[in-house]
Amino acid sequence: MKKTILLPSVAILATCIFMTSCSQPATEEVPASLPEESVTETTVEPFDPILITEDYDGPILGIENWHIEDTAYYHLFINDDTGEEFASCTGSELYYLADLNNDGEPELVVVEKWGSPNNTYTMIFKLEDGVISSATPCEGSEYAGPCYYPELADAYDLKINQSNYKYYSDTFDPERNMIIVTDSSTGNEYEFAWEYMVFFTQEEKDAVIEELMGGTNAEPADKTSDTVGISYSTAEPVISDISDTVKEITFYRDGMEIEGKLYLPEGDGPFPVIVLCCGLLQPYTDYEADAQGFADNGYAAVVFSFVDYSDPNGAQPTDYGEVFLSETADLYAVMDSLSLLPESDTSEVYLWGHSFGGLVAAFAGCDKGPEVDGLLLVEPALVIGEELAVTYEDGTCEALRIYDLLADCDINTVIYMGTHDGFGDDPTSFDQALEVLASGELVIIEGADHFFEGEYGEMMVEDACEKIASW
Repeated sequence: MKKTILLPSVAILATCIFMTSCSQPATEEVPASLPEESVTETTVEPFDPILITEDYDGPILGIENWHIEDTAYYHLFINDDTGEEFASCTGSELYYLADLNNDGEPELVVVEKWGSPNNTYTMIFKLEDGVISSATPCEGSEYAGPCYYPELADAYDLKINQSNYKYYSDTFDPERNMIIVTDSSTGNEYEFAWEYMVFFTQEEKDAVIEELMGGTNAEPADKTSDTVGISYSTAEPVISDISDTVKEITFYRDGMEIEGKLYLPEGDGPFPVIVLCCGLLQPYTDYEADAQGFADNGYAAVVFSFVDYSDPNGAQPTDYGEVFLSETADLYAVMDSLSLLPESDTSEVYLWGHSFGGLVAAFAGCDKGPEVDGLLLVEPALVIGEELAVTYEDGTCEALRIYDLLADCDINTVIYMGTHDGFGDDPTSFDQALEVLASGELVIIEGADHFFEGEYGEMMVEDACEKIASW
């Protein structure tokens, strides 16, 4: 949508913006007969939510001239007078102006869609004293990482942790003028009150990100990812039979156990191997259907949980560079053990990865070179890996720069994207990867969400097996 409204301009400064208020006019109530000292009572007129469509031509957060600009990953609200961004979001479906705190000043409420149609999250932007800040209810005061609704959990005494947070989502209800959080596992709804909101300016967000990267003394170096070193030790895996075609496997990395399973086709092998890398904070049990699907198509499928997939205290990651190093070391330990698995032909190995696991698999495929014959990436979090800072024990820090690595990596790659995921809102989401890959292909599956569950996972597996056969 392109909007240009020729009204007076308003100056802003970068992402942390100073501007005039977008208040609704206050009304004054004057008593019929005034006492010796006259008293003026100020009341605020109710502000009904406004759905921002192409027909809306009013101001947003004090910005009179604006348009929404779509990029590969973000939807940006741009001030036409300055050319600067004043709000941004991902996977957006709906935009509202709503007075959530009933002060007569409308906030910008963005409903972001991730995964299935009912899996939505909101961002709220407010203008106060000339400064724009934003709140994300699902992250709250934690800001970075998966959704835990910390303020909501405290208010309602809910136990929201890594094992159940994915069942929670939130959206804006214009009829109630409220943010509503829903637990899909129970159907329970919770009103997210204004006092639960924790707002950050862009400068404060940048400071949090800097801290997660290790501080100003550990900024990413201007180096390509071939300098990123992965160190680990491994031991012989422990294998136990569940059936003739399903084996329980315990791999080892640096003395830690990596739990997983091996799914085999019927009959005699050896069989080409597909190693499945889980998404962030997800156990291998979430991907057993995919592993069984690959086995049904003639592949030995190894699926495993990263050692850091779950924290017993419910803590979420604070350093994604550290997570990347840990999970890559886990994958390498599993790959080093493939030759010890029954009926597995290690002369033909493919890496499959979902979400953050797709980033790990992409890096490993390029880093391991001849050991990997192809990459199958489902909704891969490649955008995170472009300048992801990884910090070593000696305090040095380097940037991953995944696209530079992919450009130097001649490996068959297919990327799967669903139309019901945030990436699906923009078919160009993976263009940067496809531009640099020597042999890359994008497959869009209609109706699939971020997790490719059920029939969509089956469609992905069938297509992946066809792609491998054609390589």
